[in-house]
Amino acid sequence: MDIKTAIIKYLEWKESHTTSACDRYKVRLDHFKKYITKYKNQLVEITGDDIVSYHKFMERSYSPSTVAFSARILKNFFGFWHGRRKVNFSPKEIIPMRFITADREVVTKHDFEDMNEALSIEGTYDELVKRLVVNLLWDTGMRVSELCEMTLDSISEVDENGLRTAKVRSRKSMRYNRVVWSKRTDDLLTHYLGIRICSESDSDALLIGGRLKRPLTTRTVQRWIREICDLALIDKPLTPHSFRHGKAHEMLDNGANVRDVQAVLRHVKPESSFHYLQLSQKKFISIAGKYLTT
Repeated sequence: MDIKTAIIKYLEWKESHTTSACDRYKVRLDHFKKYITKYKNQLVEITGDDIVSYHKFMERSYSPSTVAFSARILKNFFGFWHGRRKVNFSPKEIIPMRFITADREVVTKHDFEDMNEALSIEGTYDELVKRLVVNLLWDTGMRVSELCEMTLDSISEVDENGLRTAKVRSRKSMRYNRVVWSKRTDDLLTHYLGIRICSESDSDALLIGGRLKRPLTTRTVQRWIREICDLALIDKPLTPHSFRHGKAHEMLDNGANVRDVQAVLRHVKPESSFHYLQLSQKKFISIAGKYLTT
């Protein structure tokens, strides 16, 4: 079997149970195919030494995290075909490199307030959308993909507590979960919906922006966050995902437990929530300080 066909068949299998991962896997596998087909074209010809050579080649241009990610994908890919007896080496030979990850930047409550102040309350339509985006990210800890995929139908009516919620779908688990936001954010949303419902857009997306009134994309939101940080004089490389980390830190620093973080951030596995305990410096110092001798 040639490598191109092997990748296509593997991705078809992968897509049957995880569409989001399939897209990322395709990028890395196509890159591997471009490299390896200069020397070999058949799957059965590839050896563990070829994988080592490929990752040494990647190290010239890519970060350690990208190389490690590639190794995990190739291990999964060759593990799939090893199970079908189409490769002649053990996928166990593919060992992702270990590396030290840099500390992730986190949106603090102070950063959040600075961003809000940088955007005029009585500003343009785009500024209103940007304020709404910032507030939804902070209140809910949503992933940027979940935010951009919200629809008008996903917004609930106001409940007896005066709160409004929405159903969002995670690309990771493909599950629908509910998110809730503050009264301040809901006031922004109410103002926005008055304009949004009267727009001429044919899309059912909740968030649309620009003169063409097209649904927001993740890249647009990423660019907006960079621009808002510049306006607010925030000297940190914040991203939309930094709000998700910030939400976890804010909860833990105010007495929440890991189970609370798991519920609010909609983690399927509690192990994902435990990760934030390691990231929260304030929480770490608080816990460690209890056991210091005086």
